[in-house]
Amino acid sequence: MPISDVVKLQQRSTYILPTKAGMLFFVIILLMMIGATNYQNNLAFLLTFLISSIGLVSIISTFKNLQGLTFKQGSIESVSAGGQLQLLIHVSSGDNQTHHSISAGFSKEQLFYRDINPLEENHFLLPIKVSQRGWFYTPRIITTSNYPFGFFQVWSWFKFSTPVLIYPQPIEPPIDGGLGLSDEESGENKILGNDDLYGLKNYQAGDPLSRIDWKALARERGMLVKEFVSYQSQDLVFSWNDFAAVNDELKLSYLCFLVNEASKNNFEYSLKLPNQTINKSSGKLHQEHCLKALALYGLEDLV
Repeated sequence: MPISDVVKLQQRSTYILPTKAGMLFFVIILLMMIGATNYQNNLAFLLTFLISSIGLVSIISTFKNLQGLTFKQGSIESVSAGGQLQLLIHVSSGDNQTHHSISAGFSKEQLFYRDINPLEENHFLLPIKVSQRGWFYTPRIITTSNYPFGFFQVWSWFKFSTPVLIYPQPIEPPIDGGLGLSDEESGENKILGNDDLYGLKNYQAGDPLSRIDWKALARERGMLVKEFVSYQSQDLVFSWNDFAAVNDELKLSYLCFLVNEASKNNFEYSLKLPNQTINKSSGKLHQEHCLKALALYGLEDLV
């Protein structure tokens, strides 16, 4: 079985056997041959040999339909444990021929079909549920076809070598994780900005006209100006020691949830684990760095 990120199907790794329809086809040929021999009928012999030639052509056509295909693992987005991973497989034809009714899947019971056109971008998207964090090696993949007549089925197994990183399952902690969204105890400092309406103040020369509260003026409350503020939180530190009373996997799930929430709100935060500290930052790359550290915690020696 080929194991690589780019697999080209070869003759040695491809197998072919008759289907139930093919077995019935051979039984019919055998009965026709017995009848033709028994009655010494030349037309019966001719018809038997003609049908037999169709069977031989079916063997060659079915086998060649799978040959020359190249399967390449595409970019895969990491998911959390308990979620569904979408395995992207790019398929190309090495002989510039159209390959009809090609299927791929993790088992013969659940296959996805498509025609492979050499002039188009062809791919399979195989879903698979993942249950554990860490590096996930996708199971072996089967590709098969019974084109053109369905008398034979050709198949091949292969496996991709590069694993996919699975993050811990995010679980909301039972207590406030210290994201500091609006609680005064979180130590937020209000600064002038454009995010939230903080209140009204008397108009002063130089204030922008766009911020005048015209409704208040119409009610004869005077010339008031809307004052907006932005909130600047204290440094967010998500620490392993914040959840001392739970097991390690639940700690990782809590920290994963806090990292995702902080990233969703564009907060700067740091992460402290027993064996690693990630300094304060923000953004997508910082989030992925933290999630990778959580996903591989305690598994570094197993990679």
